[in-house]
Amino acid sequence: MSLPAEGFPAEGFPAERERLLRAPRRDLERARRGPETWPDLAFSEDRTAEGRAIDRGKAARRSVLWALQYDRRPQDLRLVRFLLQQESTYYREIVPWGLGSDLTLAGFLVAEHRQAEDLWLHWSAKNISFDTALGYHLYHLLTGGVAAAVDTVRASDHPDRGRILDDITSDRHTDTAVEQWLDEQRARFPSDPAGESLESWAHHAAGLGEREASRRFMTAWAAGEPRTEDTLNTLQHHLDRLGFLTEAVAVQREVIAVSDAPPAAAAFNLLTLGRLQRRSGDTTGAWRTLEETRDVMPADKRGLRAGLWRHFAKECLLVVADTPDDAAARRRLAVSDEHLRGIARLWMDGVLDAALAAAEQVGDPRALDRYRTLERAAALECEQDIG
Repeated sequence: MSLPAEGFPAEGFPAERERLLRAPRRDLERARRGPETWPDLAFSEDRTAEGRAIDRGKAARRSVLWALQYDRRPQDLRLVRFLLQQESTYYREIVPWGLGSDLTLAGFLVAEHRQAEDLWLHWSAKNISFDTALGYHLYHLLTGGVAAAVDTVRASDHPDRGRILDDITSDRHTDTAVEQWLDEQRARFPSDPAGESLESWAHHAAGLGEREASRRFMTAWAAGEPRTEDTLNTLQHHLDRLGFLTEAVAVQREVIAVSDAPPAAAAFNLLTLGRLQRRSGDTTGAWRTLEETRDVMPADKRGLRAGLWRHFAKECLLVVADTPDDAAARRRLAVSDEHLRGIARLWMDGVLDAALAAAEQVGDPRALDRYRTLERAAALECEQDIG
C-alpha cells in the first residue's frame, strides 16, 4: 500500500513558497536597518524545562539566513559576518557533533563576498568539532584568492598560523578549483526559490513551524520519486519528526513491503513500525508487530547483534508500560522478561530504565526487585567496560 500523494497542485507551489517567505523577508528587511536590530539574531543560551540547552536566537537567525539566500546584496557583508559568528558560537556551545545547512549556508554567504580577511571567520567555523573540521570545506578560506589567503596568513601572528599555512599550501589549491567549488555551493543554495527541490522546501517549512505545509511538500516530493526503500525511509522519518504518526505508520508498512533486506535489517524495519505504532497509541498493533519481529531476530544475544536485542527488549517493555489493560500488561511483561534474559551490556540503550518503568506500571514487586538488582550489576559492568 502506498501513501496517497497529498500535496499542493503543481500550480500551487509558487504561491505556497511565496507565503512561506513573507515572514523571513520581513525579518531580513528589519535586520538590514542596522546592527541595533540584531540582538534577536544573536546566540543566547537558555534551558528547557527538561534541562536541554537551546539557543533563543536560532529561529530568528535561520529565518534571516534563508531570506538572504534568495536576496544577496553587497551591502549585506557585515550582516552575514555577524550571522556566521553567531552560528559558530551556537555550534561551539550547544552542538557536540554534526554539521547542518545553517552553518554551511552562513559560511557560503560570507564566502561569496570573496574577502581574504574573512578566512579567520571560516577557520573558526571549521575548527569547532570533528564534524565541522571534516564538513566545513577548506575552500571557504580561499574564496578571496589562494595567493591573497596565503599572504594574509603569513603576515599574521595567529596561533594557528602554521596549521593554516600547511592546509592551504600543501595540496596546491588553485583559484579554478575554488571557483568550481563555489559553483557547486550556488547549486546547493540557489538564489531562486523555484530552484530548490520540494524536499528542501519541506525542511524549510518545518524550520518555520509549518507542519502541514512541510508534510505536503515532502509527500509531493516522494510521489515524484521512485518508490524505493530509501525514498520511503526519507518520507517516514520526516513524517515522524513532524508528528504525523498515522501517516508514518502507513509509510513504514510500505517500507517493509518493498524491502528485500536480510533478517537483521528486516527486524529493524519491523521494530521501527512497532515503535511508531506504540507512539501513535496503538499498543495492540505494536505488540503484534513485535511478536512478528521476534521471529526474525538473530539467535545470538551477546555478539554483534546485542544492540538490536537491547532495542527490541526495550520496545517490548515500553509497550508494557503503555498497555492500559492490567491483565494484558502482566502477560506482556512476562514475555518481555524472557526476551531480556541473556542480553549483553544491559547498561546501554536505556533498556533497564524501560524495564523498571514497566514493572512499576504493572505493579510487580518481584520483577521490580529483579530489575533493580540487574541495574546495580549493570552499573558495575559499565564501570569495568569503560575502564
